[in-house]
Amino acid sequence: MVKIEDINLCDLEQFTSGCPEAAFKTIRQEAPVWFHPATEQAPDHEGFWVISRHADAKAALKNHQVFSSETGYGARVGGGTTLGDMSTDMAPGVVLAMMDPPKHDDIRALVGQGFFPRTLTLLEQEVRELTSAILDAVDGESEFDFLERVAAQLPLQVICTMANIPREDWHRVMEWADAAITFAAHDANVDTAPLIEKLTEMGMYAFNLIQQIRQQEPDDSVMSKVVHAEIPGTDGQPRKLDDLEIIRFFNLLMTGGTETTRNAIAYGYYMLLKNPQQYAVLESDPEKYIDDAIEEILRWTSPVHFNRRTAGQDIEFQGCPIKRGDKVTVWYPSANRDEDVFEDPYTFNIFRQKNPHLAFGHGIHHCLGAALARMELRVLFLALIERMRGKTVEPTGEISFIRSNRHQGVAEMKIRISPKTGNQA
Repeated sequence: MVKIEDINLCDLEQFTSGCPEAAFKTIRQEAPVWFHPATEQAPDHEGFWVISRHADAKAALKNHQVFSSETGYGARVGGGTTLGDMSTDMAPGVVLAMMDPPKHDDIRALVGQGFFPRTLTLLEQEVRELTSAILDAVDGESEFDFLERVAAQLPLQVICTMANIPREDWHRVMEWADAAITFAAHDANVDTAPLIEKLTEMGMYAFNLIQQIRQQEPDDSVMSKVVHAEIPGTDGQPRKLDDLEIIRFFNLLMTGGTETTRNAIAYGYYMLLKNPQQYAVLESDPEKYIDDAIEEILRWTSPVHFNRRTAGQDIEFQGCPIKRGDKVTVWYPSANRDEDVFEDPYTFNIFRQKNPHLAFGHGIHHCLGAALARMELRVLFLALIERMRGKTVEPTGEISFIRSNRHQGVAEMKIRISPKTGNQA
């Protein structure tokens, strides 16, 4: 068993094999609300609180009056949801995921229109067509990187379609999203200069896109809704979002809409292939089992490792004295392995009936794109099951992950496809 004094969640190398589950098991059992001491690798060289259990995670995420997504209601100069403080002119109070009410509520109500069930229903046929084209592109190939050729492509193409991004620019969006995820890892071994250059390029693209949209008639695309709509201003009068606010939303939309879903797809397919008996049952009646399978994939993959909050006041939380200004982190993979909530949590089981996972978060910041992600997963996996009938699909090696404690990002997931032999039928 891992000793709690040996745990260092800022050592990024341990995350290249996935979430360090043994460490979180120790934390849940010995100190479910634990103060992680400052280490050399810790951003800002500060310690932080670690919330590891399911019930505590829900309680903290729901209590936005105390646990702020910005600066702790002025408790710190910087803040945000990353472990290292971000400046308020960059993200906290500007990016939706790093806003507190009332501004958060006003902007979420505005951008949420693009993710209404009716909108997604109209989009589903287009998602099917995109999926078919993606699978056509790898048809006949015996070995390829499933992450790059399939898992990364669908969420990228869907979010670009929703935002009305020209097809010739789709590859640039992928580069920008990758740069944002790498930058958020706070990896001291990575040169951030090229990443900042990519993020600056992303911002300039968004700025030019905004100017174009301002000159056009409003349409149903997400970016058009955000550019043309109004929210209440601080003086009570309606106002449009300014360029910086929209640029930050564009960055969040492109990054959140591509990276997390692609990791759930790649890691989820890997787990299905590693559990052939479960896959065979799913293949026998996809419509019956697909929804439960998707929920288990989401629980298992938990594409975001943690989100950070800042305490806006002194509070005793589960007997622990959290001080105003303290960094507080909520770890989703740990909550999704909580033995008090999930039966046999370390077993991948697509037939799991009780599955209240927190892969999409909880409270006012529950993932805006949750329904979209579920729809993409459903369409793609149903299509994959049909395409791979009569074939043997297997990973060519162990799945690998990026160096990040922020996102459970898949680095590579290669597969091999061959005709199914007689004794496999």
